[in-house]
Amino acid sequence: MQSTLNNSKNIICKTLSNGGIAILPTDTIYSLSCITSNTNSLKKILKIKGRDAAQGMPVLVPNIDYFNIYAKNINSKIKKIINTFMPGPLTLILNKKPEISDLISGPNNTIALRIPDNTDLIEIMNNIKSGITGTSANLSGKPHSLDNYEIIKDLGTKVDIFVFGDYKVENKKPSTILDVTSDKIKIIREGAINKTDIYNLDF
Repeated sequence: MQSTLNNSKNIICKTLSNGGIAILPTDTIYSLSCITSNTNSLKKILKIKGRDAAQGMPVLVPNIDYFNIYAKNINSKIKKIINTFMPGPLTLILNKKPEISDLISGPNNTIALRIPDNTDLIEIMNNIKSGITGTSANLSGKPHSLDNYEIIKDLGTKVDIFVFGDYKVENKKPSTILDVTSDKIKIIREGAINKTDIYNLDF
């Protein structure tokens, strides 16, 4: 039987809580995940991907309350964006709190956060009482893939658990990324949510 989020919640929670690395399906693409408070695990993910620490890593969180744990200056405009589009394929770049690791933020004192539209993943994060890294499960420089065997070939021996996802759409888009670190909203990447939906939001 293949591991899925639904039938592997206990082992996923144990793996992540003990500092392990997991490849997990989300509502967009596969994520290379660990808990955000474990420095050794964060370093291991960077090593696995062959990624420069200066790039930082996005973080998945289970609900809006976690935005205040990781980021500061969560104003009414940001809350409206969160409540309108999340859970869902939208990532917000915010000003991070100083205690958040630079391995997550990179050198810019910002953090990328989103709530995935996946109830099993949200339950896992609630159980471990932590956000998890949401960086794409691929080697740095290679495009993300939804092909299980491609991911196993590149990363399978480097992680503690690989949980299969039920991806029926091969060209699944990654999340849209918005920079909300200032009053002016900037679209960094247009993904699953289009820019018209963002600009039509009534603040």
